[in-house]
Amino acid sequence: MALSTRTKVLRLRTDPSGHRIVVAEVERDGERFEVKGNSFVLAAGAANTAAILLRSATDRHPRGLANGSDCVGRYYMQHNMSAIMAVSPVRVNDSIFQKTIAINDVYLAGAHRPYPMGSLATFGKLLGPILKTARPRVPLRALQAFARRSVDWWLMSEDLPDRENRVVVDAGGRIVVHRRLNNYTAHRELIAFARRMLTRAGYPLVLHQEFGLETTSHHCGTARMGIDPADSVVDSTGKAHDLDNLYIADSSVFPASAANNPSLTIAALSLRLADRHFGPLDNRIVQ
Repeated sequence: MALSTRTKVLRLRTDPSGHRIVVAEVERDGERFEVKGNSFVLAAGAANTAAILLRSATDRHPRGLANGSDCVGRYYMQHNMSAIMAVSPVRVNDSIFQKTIAINDVYLAGAHRPYPMGSLATFGKLLGPILKTARPRVPLRALQAFARRSVDWWLMSEDLPDRENRVVVDAGGRIVVHRRLNNYTAHRELIAFARRMLTRAGYPLVLHQEFGLETTSHHCGTARMGIDPADSVVDSTGKAHDLDNLYIADSSVFPASAANNPSLTIAALSLRLADRHFGPLDNRIVQ
């Protein structure tokens, strides 16, 4: 087993039958070469996994590999996300590693609303230099004073799967993302809920910053999982419907985004894929 750094996968190639991948075409330090294998696992993230499959189009797979359903790149999701900074002039927060607290009181529909709103959690402590990147015209000294008296929260609402929200590859091979906001009423109400909660907790100044397409750390959905090959890319274990030896082990297989960080779900799905298709983990030693 070897790990190749500084290496970019350009496309995958199949055998003449079109049913099995035999080669990954890669580039490292300007040199192109081929990597052969019996099985191939894509885990490049929702944008790049989709792009690799789309760039790998052939006569047998004119819309891209694993794309008989025309779902590769579609149903792109990335969460509706905002940061909240609650400031108190009389409370000093000297935390270096801020304690993580999560609030899921409005994660599901209930008496507050007939629909879910999302989740709230504290995140790494905001500092003056961090704030300066977002507010370059504000003096650093003022930003440091705000940061020293703040608690900082991350808000997430579900980005619903929409077939027309998608990743495509343009004529030059570059990734282009098309995204139309949805479920944003719920997110705005989540912001209002957080403001009320923090004001009652003794923070009279509550600032927020909404994030859009530039914040893609939670992107998912572009190679969705499903039991019907006509409306999905991989089966319930992560194996591509259209190919005998292609597996996908990242957030692109998510059929929905929920409203939480996807990292643990990615890990769980990847472990299940490995166990199902490559043998129990406790029977293998990774060197």
